[in-house]
Amino acid sequence: MPHAAADESSVAACPLTHQVRMICKLKNIEPLIMPFNIQKKSKEFLEINSTGKVPVLVHQLNPDEALVLDDPLLIAKYLEERFPNPPIRSNNREAIVAGSNIFQKFCALIKNNDPAKDPGLQTALLKKLEELNSFLLGSDSSFMESDSLRFSDCSLLPKLLLVRVAAKELKGLEIPGKFEGVWDYIHAGEKQVVFRDTCPSDELIKEHWSRKFATVPLLEGYERKL
Repeated sequence: MPHAAADESSVAACPLTHQVRMICKLKNIEPLIMPFNIQKKSKEFLEINSTGKVPVLVHQLNPDEALVLDDPLLIAKYLEERFPNPPIRSNNREAIVAGSNIFQKFCALIKNNDPAKDPGLQTALLKKLEELNSFLLGSDSSFMESDSLRFSDCSLLPKLLLVRVAAKELKGLEIPGKFEGVWDYIHAGEKQVVFRDTCPSDELIKEHWSRKFATVPLLEGYERKL
């Protein structure tokens, strides 16, 4: 059950949901996707998932037993263990650090309502993008850890998509063209069916992140190693 968009039928532009959907597609899992409005927690939903968090994975193990997970990292770990092929576990600590905190800096900027603070918040986000760019320019692979997508990419690519679309449209911040490593990485991701088929549209991204209080938590799941 992912976070629903405003129309309550589309999947919202939540990077944590996007991450889980990419992992499922990489592993050829076809889950039943049921977008859920977290502002309208029904009794039935809370009976399934008492925390009320999304995304939530419900795996019906047998007619009388279901596994319920509402932590994106635990969902990823479970899918990796239950469906080991292809393996996507992240093993490169340097790659994990290189992509860390970008989402936190993005959220701080996008949720800020004081224009006077925007320049400093933009600088903080650009600094993290520059660190990522340096790592990517020094890498021989197309993605963070190899020439195939891994968990680190399933986590980072959705967040860079939000930076590319929402930060530009809502805060006037573009990823600098001189960050060639970041742009090459983004373009490599866009060529992957796994990424393209799970992407929210630019319009959904703008709709979701233009809300005064976006409902995606300020956490950096990418820093947590799978």
